[in-house]
Amino acid sequence: MMKRASWKEYQKQIAEDNYYYGRSCIRQNFFPGSEKLFIDMLHNDLGKDLLDDPMHSSCTGIGYHSDIVPLETIMTVVARQFALMTEAGYENFVTSCITSFGVYSEILATWHEFPETEEKARENLSWSWWNAKSSATWLPSGEPRWLPFPLKRP
Repeated sequence: MMKRASWKEYQKQIAEDNYYYGRSCIRQNFFPGSEKLFIDMLHNDLGKDLLDDPMHSSCTGIGYHSDIVPLETIMTVVARQFALMTEAGYENFVTSCITSFGVYSEILATWHEFPETEEKARENLSWSWWNAKSSATWLPSGEPRWLPFPLKRP
């Protein structure tokens, strides 16, 4: 009984469709064709709507974990990905890369714990094509999850 009660904390509702795909910078190099296969499986085999946005860039997770890309920079990159997702009309973010999953999860947790860091990421984006000062919601409705677990917030 104790195990079940503690496990409830980790139970999440999985979004059923309409995914915005976050590509990996390195996964494709180790496993050629893996991202294409993932996209094809969702589109063709499962009939899901998944946007592989040509404007999207990788999360720079390898650079971050190698102490090359500063935290503030990666937060701005993640904010840009979420802004692109929102502009495209999607709410469910999904990635098939464990490094990306870690980065997006860490950034979302940091923004939750320290809201001023999210505001700084918005400010960093404000000079660009997207008005980061807008009141529009630009965070995903689900937490990013490593394949195959895109989640929808309750």
